[in-house]
Amino acid sequence: MRLFLSFYFIFICIYANTQTERSFLDPSLAPFYHGVASGDPLSDRVIIWTRITLDPPEDTIEVAWYLGTDTSFSNILASGLTKTDLARDYTIKVDVTGLQPNTWYYYQFAFRGRKSVIGRTHTMPVGDVDSIRLVIMSCANYQHGYFNVYRDVALRNDVDYLLHLGDYIYESSANSSLADRFHEPDNELITISDYRIRHSLYKLDADLRLAHQQLPFITVWDDHETANNSWKDGAGTHDASVKGDWQKRKKSGIQAYLEWMPIRQPDINDSTKIYRSFNFGNLLDLYMLDTRLEGRDMQVNRDSPDLNNPNRRIISDRQFKWLVTNMKQSNATWQLIGQQVMMAPLIVLGTPVNTDQWDGYPVQRQQLYDSILSNNIQNIIVLTGDIHTSWANDLPLKGYISSTGDNAVGVEFVTTSITSSNAPFGIPSKAISAIFPHVKYANLINHGYFILDINKNRSQADFYNVTDIKSRNYNIVIDASWCTLSGTRFLQKAASITVGSSYPPLAPYKSPNKVNDRKHNLITLSSFPNPFLQQIVVQYYVYKPEITNIILIDKDNHEVLHHPLGLTKPGLNYIHFDGSNLAKGTYTIILKGEKGQSSKRLLMID
Repeated sequence: MRLFLSFYFIFICIYANTQTERSFLDPSLAPFYHGVASGDPLSDRVIIWTRITLDPPEDTIEVAWYLGTDTSFSNILASGLTKTDLARDYTIKVDVTGLQPNTWYYYQFAFRGRKSVIGRTHTMPVGDVDSIRLVIMSCANYQHGYFNVYRDVALRNDVDYLLHLGDYIYESSANSSLADRFHEPDNELITISDYRIRHSLYKLDADLRLAHQQLPFITVWDDHETANNSWKDGAGTHDASVKGDWQKRKKSGIQAYLEWMPIRQPDINDSTKIYRSFNFGNLLDLYMLDTRLEGRDMQVNRDSPDLNNPNRRIISDRQFKWLVTNMKQSNATWQLIGQQVMMAPLIVLGTPVNTDQWDGYPVQRQQLYDSILSNNIQNIIVLTGDIHTSWANDLPLKGYISSTGDNAVGVEFVTTSITSSNAPFGIPSKAISAIFPHVKYANLINHGYFILDINKNRSQADFYNVTDIKSRNYNIVIDASWCTLSGTRFLQKAASITVGSSYPPLAPYKSPNKVNDRKHNLITLSSFPNPFLQQIVVQYYVYKPEITNIILIDKDNHEVLHHPLGLTKPGLNYIHFDGSNLAKGTYTIILKGEKGQSSKRLLMID
């Protein structure tokens, strides 16, 4: 019997998003459709990142990179060649060393005459540092709106570094009120293929690409990079009987994150160890914690007798010791803790509002406070995301006095979401402060970010909101400004907003390649999993509507499948099919249209 007769083909869906505005596949970017990014800057090095998409694919690809001090690259300071392959999803990550501190650089990738957009990055300062400006953000759900926040931050050009506190992607299935903002794949993320495709979708967004292009990111994951309300051994939405082994799913989410984010690779023997520190000279030290996957115990109910169990952890003992030891030994004026969930208490009638936050781990929170006070660690600022709302809090101890700030251990600034849904209606800050006196400011309904401006005498958070996320048209609004003075442990209202100094030019937005350099109407971006056992997902892009077919060719160039897909709409499209009856071996999958074709190589394994 001919092989194609025994091939069990299930055509599940062809899902087309007409993404003409925000996730348009720009042909001039080929083969670097996902842009460039930089991250984890140190005083002498920085990670630069890109992803290459070739059609037809090749097993191992060598890509050139170079870094200089100007956008024309008349002064190239570092360059080299690096390789990537299918095992890394064709992502490229280079740790560029030998750089000067507190210096802005421009970088670019090149492959066979094609160039990526130019990226801009910034190394860390050393020695005596007068001031630093950080932009803080979190929680960007692609389906909930346009990434206007990313665009606004990228174009304002008055900050040094971007801190992203998690929920960079969301793992949920497709469900959106916007016609061109549906999640792909359309199912909840479970496998490495799922997570990779979702990262690909997010980085095809022009606003997110622009933010990565202009600023170095310092990132940490929260729960939605794996699953909602995750902890080290599970998640609130993970039913193992339906979704499989949690550790396998967690490993897949982590692997995709490390491939697609400009983060320095953690210890090869411990991929969850992404807590790390950054030094900004004598001005501040930043500690990025992982309160989610590395050491967290399972959340308990609000009335659980286990709530005050002294053995429960939100971070491991190893991470706790690392944090306290580093803060104790630091000579910097300010100690910043970047992490995921609110540290300040929200207790109503003796019961915590949300036990996914530090309120669910009160014993370890008190241990952290005790360590800070017993070691006389000064100027503590906690930076938080997760809850899609803005807050400025004192961190109260027993006997806290709201009118003076006495008996506080430090302060906390919480950033609202980029797009993720928040409260359906607002409550005035004064009303919230009446219930929680340590809360000095809260905004429950707007989306945006805050800029943390730090100098030797004070640290100030200016909260910015965008007026709309449902369209490209928006304005920016300054909502509030709160600060803490060096030598104090409490907040006070700032007299005015802060203003940044002169910064180097932004990198050119547009690709240096010819716009009309596209050869075909079809481009295959990804085929997952690869190697595969049964299920295969093909992610491809169509510029103009056309009739398409899917064809499968074996290693001997015999056609084993030919199936019509009909008229394919412009935008990102996905094909899901089952290849479980294929014989073990190498295949080429071809998407053929009226105006050309696109292909990927697949490996079937037992």
